[in-house]
Amino acid sequence: MLEKSSSSISTIMASPRTTRLLFSTQKYTCARCTTRATASGLRWSSTASTEPPSLLTKLKADLKAAMRAKDTARLSVLRGTISEINQAASSSTPITNDLQILSLLKKRRSATQTAIDEAKAANREDLAAKNETEITIIDEYTASVKMMDAAEMRQIVRTEVIALKAAEGDSVKPGVVMKHLLKEDGGPLSGKTLDRKILSELVREELASNHAAS
Repeated sequence: MLEKSSSSISTIMASPRTTRLLFSTQKYTCARCTTRATASGLRWSSTASTEPPSLLTKLKADLKAAMRAKDTARLSVLRGTISEINQAASSSTPITNDLQILSLLKKRRSATQTAIDEAKAANREDLAAKNETEITIIDEYTASVKMMDAAEMRQIVRTEVIALKAAEGDSVKPGVVMKHLLKEDGGPLSGKTLDRKILSELVREELASNHAAS
């Protein structure tokens, strides 16, 4: 009985039609395609539920232009920045907005400035000049990010503080106000490109002001 069953199974597996069916139920990943996607550094995470940040879109478009122009300094900045964004996509802190990219660029600028100082100390003016060019390019991108105006933020903060004080009393804490302002499901400042330090200062000022309680 066992031999007969084994023979039957072998016959079925040997059938071309059955083999095709078995193979059709399996998923394969093209190694060459995977390598290309990784090497290009241009792909936004397919698991992201929202559109990529506008600055990332600009960086990717400029990367293509820099490749055509053979602009090595710009390519260095863009490839490095996009690579860091892609690496963060698989971490617990993915980069999902322009403000996070701005923070990344500022860190890159700081590291580049350190490289300039070290190059000058070693009398490597060639390396210093190269990094200075990269800083100019980084500054160009950081300047392109339009931060929310403080006056506009203050009006929104004031409205939120007044509403929370009316509902919960004068003992409202700054953290509670910040949470309401930035909550993803309906916060008035959710997704806005703004400086959180400035926002925090505005919240404290409005909580302490007389008109906020009126």
